[in-house]
This record gives sequence, C-alpha cells and structure tokens, in this order.
Amino acid sequence: MKKLTIAVGTTSLQKISYLKEVLKELEIKSSIKSIDVKSGVSEQPITSSETKKGSINRAKKALKEIKDSYFSLGIEVGYHKYSKDKYEIFCWVTLIDDSGYQISGQSHKFLLPEYHQKFLHSGKYLGDNLDGYSKKNKNFVDVYIEDMIRHRKPFIVGALKDILVRYFKKEDF
Repeated sequence: MKKLTIAVGTTSLQKISYLKEVLKELEIKSSIKSIDVKSGVSEQPITSSETKKGSINRAKKALKEIKDSYFSLGIEVGYHKYSKDKYEIFCWVTLIDDSGYQISGQSHKFLLPEYHQKFLHSGKYLGDNLDGYSKKNKNFVDVYIEDMIRHRKPFIVGALKDILVRYFKKEDF
C-alpha cells in the first residue's frame, strides 16, 4: 500500500499519538496532517448525537482545508446519560475520503464513577476536575480508572481501530 496523507481535524498531541499507534499496529503507511478546526458543538458534548456531529464536522473541515489528503478523520470524546441519570464516556470517530465516502463509529462506553458524575450534573467541565479521584483511594483500579478518564486512550483507540478496519475492508462490512 502506498503512503497515505491523512488529514486530522485536531492538533491534540494526545489524539494524534493514539492515531499514530493505531496506524502502526494496522501497518498503514501514512503522513498525518493535523489542523485546528472547531467541532461546531459544545466543548463538552453531553449526548451521543452531539458527539457524533462534532466528529463529522471535524472530519469535513479537515478534508476541506487539507486538499491533498486521501481521507480525513474527526475524533470527538463526549458523554451521554445512561439509565438512572448517570453519564457514560465514549468517543465517536468519523472518516471521510476524497471520493465523499463517509463512515462513523463509536467506541465502547464506560459508566463514570460518582466522583465524575457530580461535575457533569453540575455543568462543570470534567477535564478541569479530574484531580482527586484516585487521591481518595490509591489502589490499582482507582488509578486505572483515573488514567482511562483523563487520557481517554481506550475510547479513542477503540473507535479509530473500528473505523480504519471497516474502511480498509469495506467489502467485508
């Protein structure tokens, strides 16, 4: 496979590093061009549809701005109320190629602990209120949960793998 130019609608080093990991794992040779674009949704999306819309908007804007790309990606992490008024965290990724083909996929969801629920219910930005969860308890599980929510890696990586595998094997899906 030739080296592909991939446009990404973010300048987040975290998201770009996860994308590079996934591309390496899937043995996709690429050059990544990132661009800072607005998602067109709130800074902290609180529904699945709003989060998906943000990923679509980012992919469309990146494709429009970076003309020589083979495809573009929009990556958006958000929250959604689950049963009993509890929030879950997840990620939507959208891929749009130069022919107009578009595909979106969502990561697994993770029900947030009570510590994080209170910030979302009060309308506070969760990213500014992450310190403190594992300070109460310093066991491995608490540290793992805090890391997962702070860095969002399993959600972003899962959604990226889903989209890229389905895109490159679309004849099977």
